[in-house]
Amino acid sequence: MACDICLFLDSETENTIRRTWSILRTRGFSSPLLRSGGKPHLTLAIWEDLETDLILDDISDFAQTHRAFPVTFSSIATFGPKSGTVFLGPVFTPSLIIVHDQLYRIFKEMKEFSEVFYRPDSWVPHCSLTLGLQTEEVPKAINTCMDIINLPIQGWVKEIGLLTFDRESVHSIRSYKFWEPEQT
Repeated sequence: MACDICLFLDSETENTIRRTWSILRTRGFSSPLLRSGGKPHLTLAIWEDLETDLILDDISDFAQTHRAFPVTFSSIATFGPKSGTVFLGPVFTPSLIIVHDQLYRIFKEMKEFSEVFYRPDSWVPHCSLTLGLQTEEVPKAINTCMDIINLPIQGWVKEIGLLTFDRESVHSIRSYKFWEPEQT
């Protein structure tokens, strides 16, 4: 089973994305994220067959040294029609880049095991909207998303956590809250 280290969003942003998942399902697009009980997230790293107990303390420590930060989803995209995935793309901000870079510094000994598309200099941050589409469904799904999503979506990254997943399900192992930003 694969293991993800992910960033989780505030509840309002999460609910907006869940509504999109539901609408896509009612319009005939595959919805494994909704079906499996997954949470909307931005994946920082993926490893195959990682013992999750070995890294939970490190993730907890990481969360204690970071503040929640704003995120803006400004685009709807795909990794190409053969990927079968449509996603929300966030604006590449310094906060997002720093969190990703610092995570890889902490887990540098495991870096080689991470999926290549999540490594520094290759990472495409994204929040999946639908997966497993046939090639001909991808443009239709993108158009549907353009019709139902009011971009930009402004939200907050509030937590970092660990998920395990396979083709049929996603399981949240544990998540840790970032410090809340100071009120001004």
